[in-house]
Amino acid sequence: MQPAGHRVTWDEFRAAFRAHYLPPSLIELKQREFRALRQGDMSVLEYVQAFIRLSQYSPEDVNTDPRRATHLLDGFDPTLLTHLGRSYDGFNELVDVAIDMEHRLRRGP
Repeated sequence: MQPAGHRVTWDEFRAAFRAHYLPPSLIELKQREFRALRQGDMSVLEYVQAFIRLSQYSPEDVNTDPRRATHLLDGFDPTLLTHLGRSYDGFNELVDVAIDMEHRLRRGP
């Protein structure tokens, strides 16, 4: 219980919520799922959506924008990866470039 007048921060709320509603075994399972996530047959958009959804279970893996971008990049389909390069200003730019490149590759020359 918090002292009177204490304002609960988002981090405190999230930690209390997780502790009450998410068993550690589920969090561990989702962390493994996140760390093993690869694009495979998903579109870039589907992969990014899965990445964002699962990343909430492993915040230490994506606690900076460069780490987030690197982790996403590492899971891209190898064919797409050969066309992307590795230097981006951040996660959002990487997503934009990947979506554009996927569209170009599907469209053909």
